[in-house]
Amino acid sequence: MKLLIVVMALLAISPIGYGARAETAKEMFDAAVQAMQEGNYAQAEAGFRKILALDPRNVSALANLGIAFAKTRRYTEAIDEYKKALSIDPSETEIQLNLGLAYMKEDDYADALTYFRRLHDREPSDQKVTMLLATCLISSGHADQGAGLLEPLAQANPGDATALYLLGLAYTRAGKADRAKETFTKLFSNAATPAQTNFLLGEAYADATDYPKAEQVFEAVVQADASFPGAHRELGKAYLGENKNAEAERELQLAIRDNAQDGDAFYYLGAILVQTDHYQEGIPYLQKASTLMPGAWATYFYMGKAELLLGHADASAPLLRKATEMNPDDAGSFYLLARALRVEGRTQEAAEALRRVAALHETGLNVERRALRDAGIVKNGGAENGP
Repeated sequence: MKLLIVVMALLAISPIGYGARAETAKEMFDAAVQAMQEGNYAQAEAGFRKILALDPRNVSALANLGIAFAKTRRYTEAIDEYKKALSIDPSETEIQLNLGLAYMKEDDYADALTYFRRLHDREPSDQKVTMLLATCLISSGHADQGAGLLEPLAQANPGDATALYLLGLAYTRAGKADRAKETFTKLFSNAATPAQTNFLLGEAYADATDYPKAEQVFEAVVQADASFPGAHRELGKAYLGENKNAEAERELQLAIRDNAQDGDAFYYLGAILVQTDHYQEGIPYLQKASTLMPGAWATYFYMGKAELLLGHADASAPLLRKATEMNPDDAGSFYLLARALRVEGRTQEAAEALRRVAALHETGLNVERRALRDAGIVKNGGAENGP
């Protein structure tokens, strides 16, 4: 979610120390760490795997392999490595922190809360952990509790933009509009530059899906500082939210020009092109996005869709299969996969994919029925019936 962006900037993950004794293994470890610091995550991953082949219980190698996965947005794999490391040494607070962050990136706030509560209980004065715990509370329907954690931080550090931003968001989600307005007023008066002020405000509007206002303030960011990190990307996303595809494409191109490692910009640009029937043009951007963000299932969905609509069912099916494996709850991926399989004559597999589509729709309908019943909402002139 967007509200995480400010908080995540506080906690750049750094490599975790080495604990093995062999000098050759240490040299391998140091080389892998160096590769990771240089952004060569594939080389870093290979190095840590070599160490683990020699010593499967090396906590540092497990933890750093998890970091390499997290750096490439493969959060599910990162979680697995962090858990392995903690099963060997449960006291490692840095690994607990990284595990919580990985869960947050997966929008799994319930599991993230477990680790951040534990860290907060151990060190209540740690401001960064407090803000992460508050972020999870805000994102999981406990905005009042999140505000309760953030209020002392904001009072003690009135110039802390992150604490004020999160507190304003907590008040907004808790329905305390007056307090939210007061908090955001303080935030904007303390911000260092007009670009920083408007970027935070734009994030707040975007989080609330108020894209016209987000567009307005992100435009102000670009006008104040055309090189402000992420400004063109976020303005492009705001345009996309308003179906202004041409404007969105322009801004995302500028974002890529400014940062050739911006995986989100490549993904959104590729997705726009595919959605507007420019299939061949969109594929290279999505391929680049998949290398920068290998854990992002939607890149494979859009590549698969593009290949299918170009008449390349043989290329489409593996991509869509990967999308369904990475996100087994997306009915759209299974539906397109079924189409691709049918074109290839794999009718039994296509039927299995369509059965999954039906099951997902039925599950969604049942969830909706229960929600309507619990809220006391009636449909078609009568109360909802059934279990």
